[in-house]
Amino acid sequence: MLADYNAATETEESAIKVFEELMAAKTKEKELASQAIEKKTARVAELGIALAEKANDLEDTQEALAADQKFIANLEEGCEKKKTEWEARCKLRAEELVALADTIKVLNDDDALELFK
Repeated sequence: MLADYNAATETEESAIKVFEELMAAKTKEKELASQAIEKKTARVAELGIALAEKANDLEDTQEALAADQKFIANLEEGCEKKKTEWEARCKLRAEELVALADTIKVLNDDDALELFK
């Protein structure tokens, strides 16, 4: 009976030792997992902030793009208006030059010379 008791005690002590080693390993594993969770949580927070900043940048960029497109539309409209005004001015200038040429021709005519004598 003493031999059975000693064997049971030895088996129990061995089981306790294995249990303590397992608990130490699991405790260390838990600590490492907790550290990993903390790092990942911090990373998620950083990425959330970066995402919010990028969203704000995107919104600002879209607003700037809309303003620039509006400016371009106004500029194109103004350019078209100036182009038509320039064409009208060039046409008027050409007509004036033709009229001046006709006037010079009339004044240089022999009949005009006799009027001024």
